[in-house]
Amino acid sequence: MRRAARQSNGKGQSALPQARLRSRVRGTLRKIKNRLNAGSRPALAQWTGALGGAPDASGLLTRDGDRVRIAAKSAAQVRAKLWDGLMPGKASQVEIAVADWAPPMPHWSGRLGTLPGLLSYQVNLPREGGAASVCVTLAEPLPLLRVVPALLAVLAPWHPLPAVVSVDVAVDGSPVPWLRPDTSVLTLSPEQTEGVLRPYDVSLTGSGTAAPAIGVALTGSRFEIAPVGGVARVVVDAVSASPLGRPRHDPAQPVGELRLASTDNGAWWELRGDGKVLTAGRVGDPLDGDQSAVLNALAGARLVEGAQVPASAQAAALAQLAMTGLVLSAPRLPAEAASLLSADLVKIFSGDLPGAGADGLLWETRGVAQRRAAMRGHATGFALPAATTGAYPSLSRPPSVTALLVTRRPDYLRQALAMMAAQTYPELDVIVGLHNCELSPAQHEELTSSPLPVRVVALPRELTFGEAIGATTALATGSLVTKVDDDDRYGPEHIWDLVLARHYSGANVVGKGAEFVYLAPYDTTVRRTMGQELYDGVVAGGTMLMSRGDLEAVGGWRPVARSIDRALLDRVLRDGGLVYRTHAMGFLYTRHNDGHTWDPGLDYFLQGDGRTWQGTPPYDEFATPAA
Repeated sequence: MRRAARQSNGKGQSALPQARLRSRVRGTLRKIKNRLNAGSRPALAQWTGALGGAPDASGLLTRDGDRVRIAAKSAAQVRAKLWDGLMPGKASQVEIAVADWAPPMPHWSGRLGTLPGLLSYQVNLPREGGAASVCVTLAEPLPLLRVVPALLAVLAPWHPLPAVVSVDVAVDGSPVPWLRPDTSVLTLSPEQTEGVLRPYDVSLTGSGTAAPAIGVALTGSRFEIAPVGGVARVVVDAVSASPLGRPRHDPAQPVGELRLASTDNGAWWELRGDGKVLTAGRVGDPLDGDQSAVLNALAGARLVEGAQVPASAQAAALAQLAMTGLVLSAPRLPAEAASLLSADLVKIFSGDLPGAGADGLLWETRGVAQRRAAMRGHATGFALPAATTGAYPSLSRPPSVTALLVTRRPDYLRQALAMMAAQTYPELDVIVGLHNCELSPAQHEELTSSPLPVRVVALPRELTFGEAIGATTALATGSLVTKVDDDDRYGPEHIWDLVLARHYSGANVVGKGAEFVYLAPYDTTVRRTMGQELYDGVVAGGTMLMSRGDLEAVGGWRPVARSIDRALLDRVLRDGGLVYRTHAMGFLYTRHNDGHTWDPGLDYFLQGDGRTWQGTPPYDEFATPAA
């Protein structure tokens, strides 16, 4: 833990006592408000399902020859059944109809995935949400496992991370629940035998007739165990187990019990609270909207010991639920289950839940650290194999990221590059654009001695800010690019947070909000009131991350002198893209007296009812290296 040293400043000395007084008053009002909210908070409804219930196929899929209609409550339910054995065979006309559809952002509509032989399609998306449908007619029948993901892309965002190496996965017709919907699947008939696969395919055949080109251990369950880093690890899908919609911690949020049970239909988990079952699901199944809503309403849960379930199911349930941000405690996790989880995640689980009167940020930072560990170690696409020739789910490291840092203030570079060098993300380089300024010999030596790959480009004065960052972007080699401001502060996990959010949100642009604002002249941090993780129209410009391909597809940066961030977001939204705002941990939006393109004055940030700290919040999330 750390606390920044207080800086002496005449204006800060006179303003800080007033800020502290306002903070104490606001803190008292918050406590009163929380008590009132706790008294009026509606109790969570009891879950009415049954553990071990068989997948409900009635009314979900109906077939008439080559015509198939899939009717469900939501797109999440269709996704949950995609690999459930309920969508076998092929069809030339496919319709998906959902009763409860809502766009992630107003006026958003998805885009139909690529389908060869497409003759026609029809989409019905109500403006305010409700019943929605999408239907396609194809020249020739295609496997439903290929058609359904293409249709789901119209109803829900899905935008896979860029990859320079990936595999084709061959299956023998049996469902493979843990595969992502974007996976290139080669569906083999059961009678096909050796010789069908190419050397660069991966075989997941249940019969074992085709030898896998790359070994993957199958369990026949709703999740998978794969060799990650040379050891066995559970691997689950993070897209449907994401923290989307998770709010800031509220002391009135209840704490539940997590129970596991074996049934004739696989291992199941259930969350209990107030003596009743609040929600439940089969281990490894994608979470639907109803389950996610209950998880977001809970602060945390303790694992009840003594469940007679396989160790792999126990590990998979914990990994999947941890990805949602629900804070979990499992201090006496059986050794066999712990061996299937990353050491970082087991360490987090080993602690008890924060106490009832604990700082809300303690809950939030623990939930963020927990889901990072779960996704990095167990999410399809991030669980890293021992070598680049290792096993699926990934044949390569995470996508490379180039940080774009355009500045007119060389004196700020030392601190900015120190923060980038401290990032834990393994594939990062930096391009520094010097806009109408030069480096001293000492500054140039500092840049060249950075442990990160750093390139420097001189940008002439006549370029606008938009043109300057465009020229810098043109030199980027990363699959993803992120904008970094020279005066903002970034914790060591910042880049990882953005890449993970890009993965599970499917958004074109991801970023953090300017929620924690560091007022440098006052040496004070203010937390502004912002909502939960969500799709939004704005993120802090110094945190935006997107693929270079997406950036160029919307026309790149606009050649303007100011508001280049807003101008880019406008282009993305106008083009039908999505912007996602993830949690704000590890990012301090910094204000000072050196001039800003948007400058309402420092006192503007002290006028709200947000919490304040002298220096920076005393959590490792906000720790930045000394320049």
